[in-house]
Amino acid sequence: MSEPTDRFVVEIGTGTVAHIIDMDADQDETDSRFSLGLSGPGEKMCSRGNRHPGDKRVPFVEFLSHHDIDKSGFEGDAPDEICSYCWSNTREAVGREQDPDDRSEQIGTVGYRLRWKQKGRAREEWYDIVVRPETTMAELDRLVCRISTLDDFHLRMYGLEDEYLDSSLNVLPDHQCEETGDRTYTKASEMTIADVAERARLRKGDRLSLVYDFGTPSHYYCLVKEVYEPDRLDEVLDGDVITSTDTAAIVTEKRP
Repeated sequence: MSEPTDRFVVEIGTGTVAHIIDMDADQDETDSRFSLGLSGPGEKMCSRGNRHPGDKRVPFVEFLSHHDIDKSGFEGDAPDEICSYCWSNTREAVGREQDPDDRSEQIGTVGYRLRWKQKGRAREEWYDIVVRPETTMAELDRLVCRISTLDDFHLRMYGLEDEYLDSSLNVLPDHQCEETGDRTYTKASEMTIADVAERARLRKGDRLSLVYDFGTPSHYYCLVKEVYEPDRLDEVLDGDVITSTDTAAIVTEKRP
């Protein structure tokens, strides 16, 4: 049986990052999310950038080896050399095929371990926040502020994956949401982790994002490190924690 990565190649064009191509995709399918109807075999795994006949294609594993990227598959963050949109879409596609069972019935019952990192400092510092399905984004925000220098003087917004200034969640801290008066935004106290999980179908390896100080934006993000069944979730949150709210807690950390 071939490895899940065997069907993918990396297409190197004139842009700043390379894109991922699914060589097993049927280009005749009319409902493809990413197909641009442009030259070259296979389906590009995002809708950004253009494809050209002269773009070089190399096997995924060969590309990783050439750039000394220490990954065996599509786990974790996208390497700097590869489009992050392609990476997350490919990871999602591979995950669906490796775990085809519909887990939608779990949403609202499972908890998550979210490893928060500041972009640019991911290796030096991180914090694991465990959340229940009923944890509000406001509670999560309070814990994120505890691990960072953020406070109510910092404008900030939460999103999915790499949605920093282009968030589809549009979740703002309550006071900030009230100040904007814009009804397209959602108060953090009115959205739960279960709501986010339903929107994003969260699974291990997925990512959420946070942007603050919009004028000169800085970024945090989190990886879903674990998905906890209720009994295990209770065990983790009832154990030793660093600090907590009613339904969530910072459980481990790495600090400089």
